[in-house]
Amino acid sequence: MDSRLKFLTTEDYKLLLEKSTVAAYRKNEIILKEGRMCDSIYMVRKGLVRVERAASGRGVAIAFLEPGEIFGEMSFLEGIPSTAAVIAEEEVEVNVFEKNELYSLLSSVPGLSARFYQSLSHNLSARLRQTSSLVSYLMRRVSIYPEFDTKRTGYKGQDSIPPELIGEVELFKNNLWGLEESIREKTISEEEAQEKINKICNMLASSLREQIIQESKLKKAIGTYVFRETFPFYMLSSFFDRAFRKPRGYASDSYVIEILSQNEPEGDGYLGIYLDRWIRSIPTCLALKNRGGVITATIKKLAESWTTDDNPMPVTSLASGSASEILDLYLHTEPPNVHVTCVDLNHQYLSYAANLAHKLGFRDYLTFIQDNIFLLAEGYSHIDIPPQQMIYSVSMANYLRDRELIRILDWIYDRLLPNGTVIMGNFHAANPDRVLLEHILEWHSIYRSAEELEKLFARSKFRSLPVEIQSDEFGVELFAVCTKIWE
Repeated sequence: MDSRLKFLTTEDYKLLLEKSTVAAYRKNEIILKEGRMCDSIYMVRKGLVRVERAASGRGVAIAFLEPGEIFGEMSFLEGIPSTAAVIAEEEVEVNVFEKNELYSLLSSVPGLSARFYQSLSHNLSARLRQTSSLVSYLMRRVSIYPEFDTKRTGYKGQDSIPPELIGEVELFKNNLWGLEESIREKTISEEEAQEKINKICNMLASSLREQIIQESKLKKAIGTYVFRETFPFYMLSSFFDRAFRKPRGYASDSYVIEILSQNEPEGDGYLGIYLDRWIRSIPTCLALKNRGGVITATIKKLAESWTTDDNPMPVTSLASGSASEILDLYLHTEPPNVHVTCVDLNHQYLSYAANLAHKLGFRDYLTFIQDNIFLLAEGYSHIDIPPQQMIYSVSMANYLRDRELIRILDWIYDRLLPNGTVIMGNFHAANPDRVLLEHILEWHSIYRSAEELEKLFARSKFRSLPVEIQSDEFGVELFAVCTKIWE
């Protein structure tokens, strides 16, 4: 066991262990409760423990501690309640240094007190230094993130909008006004009204796409014009309203999927519900709602050839959101023998999934970790997971620049078992809804082609390993699949 008390001598360490007591804990047993006063310092002797905070949700880890690492020292030093709970992730043994015994030892051995507190100071200083680095990195990333922001005034070309597009937009508005009157006066059936709404909206989306292709230098001006003219109509749709106000970054995918999965079409006024049904029917929404099929099919296939019957096949989901595809997998009548680690920044999604898994009785088959994927990409975060048979993300690549994605792929490569598989989803550069998503919904992502994904894998530690590129049936997303072939 490697002690993290850096400045202690071998004799110091031996004396401390002699004065400590050894406590054993079963899996998921609480070692240190959040909010409780702590009059001891703990050192992990055997096994792995996880750190949780109530604010992040029950069962959601914010850190893991290995043998030799200590905890409870901040509460011990400051005389304040602990700010987190520490729970056994598996069968665990810890050395407990009780306050009175520790003080007695420190005062009786010359120099031990200074070396002991210097060791604690070193540990706390290292944590502070790491936190400062994280803050610095996040500030740098936030400062360059506005490349995805879209202002709605001041673009060159506002006076040069193609007349054909102006005519299409006016026709769109007039047709919707006329249709609204027909619906209000009940002179049209619901089916016929929906058919006409679909046609009207699809025609405008098609015209917008064509004009931006033809006048690429004016695309922002064109997009702003159409957004400004059509926004009052689209915002009658409940889904459009919520999708437009969604969180930025990869969390938005999980948020949109939750809306698609849990809510029925609805909207305001006479047109709202019809516009809501239309937006839910576009290829991107259909693809997002069904994207879990690729993942669950691969997991089941790999699990069939998993030969270690005593241990479940290890799988990790990065930017997992609420892990809906994984929960569906375990709800299957014959779920595969797998253990899934779900990593996401959003503690609400993780907490929801952890609570649901607990209620359904398969909590022991999942591990939930709250961590920032962007920090992982930059090497600032240290997620501690054992080698995995499969690591995947269905949305993370949409928000990672090339350099960041390559670092993530390197991280994945190092943590895959021999013959382990990675699946990386990314919005297709030829996504049929790209113009609508970017210019109307302000849903900004990084789109890539199959060739671009293959090149990124080649620049990572996967190098020349063959990459299979799959596309969903809607042409919305690509899935890059690569196996770490062991030679």
